[in-house]
Amino acid sequence: MLNHLSELKKASLFYFIVMALSLALVMFFRLAASKSEIVLIANMLTPALAAVIMLYVLTSDGNKRKGPFSLGLTRSGWHSWGLALLLPLIVLTITYGLVWLSGAAGFLAPTGDGWFPKLFIQRLINLLILIPLVLGEEIGFRGYLLPRLRELGSTKAVVISGFLHGTWHLPLILLTSFYLTEGNRLLTIPLFLMLLTAAGVMYGVLRLTTDSLWPSVILHAAFNAFLGLFTTLTVARSPLTIYIIGESGVLTVAVAAGVAFWFLQRWLNTRSTNLVEPIPAE
Repeated sequence: MLNHLSELKKASLFYFIVMALSLALVMFFRLAASKSEIVLIANMLTPALAAVIMLYVLTSDGNKRKGPFSLGLTRSGWHSWGLALLLPLIVLTITYGLVWLSGAAGFLAPTGDGWFPKLFIQRLINLLILIPLVLGEEIGFRGYLLPRLRELGSTKAVVISGFLHGTWHLPLILLTSFYLTEGNRLLTIPLFLMLLTAAGVMYGVLRLTTDSLWPSVILHAAFNAFLGLFTTLTVARSPLTIYIIGESGVLTVAVAAGVAFWFLQRWLNTRSTNLVEPIPAE
């Protein structure tokens, strides 16, 4: 057992394990010559698996009374669910609205009778499917990793956890044909990492202010679901559109970073009393 490790060293070891698991999974699918996108879903479980390995195999933290509680799964944080749904809408409405108004991309209006109820139901179903899928990622990066980075300070912790979450996607991006495949990767990958860092700040702040993982899970799932919605409502008018909007868009990054900065200032750099105390080392 590695119970003598500091929380920062546990965080480092977790990151090494989750990257190794992701790389091993991707290489397995490559060697099996599998064309199935199941690798995307399987990879989303690796952060949770790495957390379990840390809690119950390499340390005994998970066997202690407070160990499992540090993941943030035992509190609902329901009072922040509305905010978790609203933040992605703010970011994407501003981003895509500016692009539509500028004419850089077109707005594809829904047609047909009853299009609004159908669209609403589709997005709701999509959101409900995404919540259990992104839960695996959030258990690892906001449930296990983030609290152990708080020795660096809460601000650095949310930024670093967001960036590391972004880099965890790299084996999938670089070694498969299922993720972030459009555009020049010398441009799209840095932009993607910046977006995940900004989004991670929002996920992390919700995790710390509520002492619950569920608001960040809902925010993460909502961002993915609403991004899909806005993508279906948009018609690209130039090959450069990929660099303006979407997961690798400059405008998306700028708006997300602005909202994340406001959010961080509002909740972490004020005299607000909502921020919970750091989770002590078990």
